[in-house]
Amino acid sequence: MSNIIVLGINDGHNAGAALIKNGKVVAAIQEERLRNIKNYSGVPTRAIHEVYKIANIHPQDTNLISVVSLNRTYAPLKEFPLKVRLFYKLAPYLDSHSFARWYVAILHKFRKMDGVYKVLKELNLQDKELMFVDHHKCHAACAHYSKPVKNNRNSKPNLILTSDGAGDGLSATVSIGHENHIQRIASTTFYNSLGNVLYSEITGYLGLQRWEHEYKLMGMAPYGKAEKSMDKIKKIIRINPRNPLEFQNTIGAVGPYIGLKLKHLLHEERFDNLCAATQLYFEQLVKQWVKNAIKKTDLHNVVCSGGMFLNVKANKVLREMPETENIFFYPAADDGGTPVGAALEGYYRYCQKQGIKPEHHEIEDVYYGKEYDNEQIKKVLTEKGWMKKAVFVDEIDAEVGSLVAKNKIVARLSGKTEWGPRALGNRSILANPNDLRVIKDINFAIKKRDFWMPFAISLIEKRMKDYLINPVPSRYMIDSFDTTDKRDEIIAGTHPFDNTARPQTVQEWNPSYLKVMKEVERETGIGGVLNTSFNLHGYPLVDNPETALFTFENSGLKYLAMGNWLVRK
Repeated sequence: MSNIIVLGINDGHNAGAALIKNGKVVAAIQEERLRNIKNYSGVPTRAIHEVYKIANIHPQDTNLISVVSLNRTYAPLKEFPLKVRLFYKLAPYLDSHSFARWYVAILHKFRKMDGVYKVLKELNLQDKELMFVDHHKCHAACAHYSKPVKNNRNSKPNLILTSDGAGDGLSATVSIGHENHIQRIASTTFYNSLGNVLYSEITGYLGLQRWEHEYKLMGMAPYGKAEKSMDKIKKIIRINPRNPLEFQNTIGAVGPYIGLKLKHLLHEERFDNLCAATQLYFEQLVKQWVKNAIKKTDLHNVVCSGGMFLNVKANKVLREMPETENIFFYPAADDGGTPVGAALEGYYRYCQKQGIKPEHHEIEDVYYGKEYDNEQIKKVLTEKGWMKKAVFVDEIDAEVGSLVAKNKIVARLSGKTEWGPRALGNRSILANPNDLRVIKDINFAIKKRDFWMPFAISLIEKRMKDYLINPVPSRYMIDSFDTTDKRDEIIAGTHPFDNTARPQTVQEWNPSYLKVMKEVERETGIGGVLNTSFNLHGYPLVDNPETALFTFENSGLKYLAMGNWLVRK
């Protein structure tokens, strides 16, 4: 049987492209990495070209092109055109299903495709079959079709949950995932969005950037007292008492109309207490929503995607629920992951149409992006004038580990780019987790970010029990755990006040990164390294040697390892 190739495209917020071959992800990259523009929105021209190069697949071998979203106005929006303001006005008077039908039916007619058609024509793909997948179906497909085998024992259906700011008129869905199909049973409109109405709007109210700085609110939450502001926060949104699988806006406004109501409601509240209350109430609402969905469906294997599931504190609450037998959070849970979902859904529908039995591939490593060899790196070092301070190191991983063990901070570009928002060792800044001084150094001299933001930890998976209470493999840095009494060894990688950690457990999927960590362990006895993303504040994760050098030059970094090349200032 010939190969089945599906191209997935997200031409909206956090744009990107993915390529599926016989049901398996063979390449995926976000456009932001290639342009060095964080959360790039628009046609992912470079990413579409790049995935074919990464996978070494000729574009003409493509069977299907699957595009995320039925319209391009699914936000986040910096401007609010008339047709969107109209829906803001109508939204309170329509039930979820009616609203979604109206929204999609009308706005689908306005979908902009010129840019997509242009890049497809460049690759001679203009005559290939094209399909569109609604936004939340893409999130659901990511989670359901990528789930580990343990989440589908005895071929039982999965409970699929999606939640984000908004997409194609919806903000959350509850579905049942059969082997090759996804059946939606409930949905919440964007007017009732838990993500936007609560989390993003409080983020904006605090003077932070909506749809980008929500993680800063989560980082500040442990510093406040939730009980001080909880009564007022609870007036914003709730579980719909008439439909327990939906959220309900109770403040009576959305989008540009919510600001004045929040100012009136919250004007006397401290910012840290607001963060604490918002986070705690978010956790409570999500937990109740999941509990309601499990009760409704009697399904205890749960898979999740959508930007709200980047909230690792809430994910910890869900994982610890007695009702969830197994729970899986798709690593690229935000909109950046949707090209994979579109491609997977397209693949299964194409197989169904052609009468072909689809192949199932559970998720493994997510190093889906570009890789640069030593000659490419050498060329960039020469062009940028850094060769005099660069040395070729045969055992570069051991050298990096040794530097980290000696309390040096090292930026690392190695292997393929990670898929999703988390740095998983290949585009990371590494440091000794036992040295609290690195927090100040990284925050102020390198990352130039807010002082209260915690760091993550990479742990040798075989040693995770030394540091985590009731651990399970957590290979994508999308969950959090309580820490053991040995937390002092990884103190710089733990969260203040609650002593939790957001780990990446590392095993043979990334042998070169494991070598770095093994050397740290050999020299210090510590089974982990502090791992933060290799980027400047306000920029995306680096992808290529040029961007890595730009970051190196414009920060306080002293060491940069790229391939086998080690650069020192």
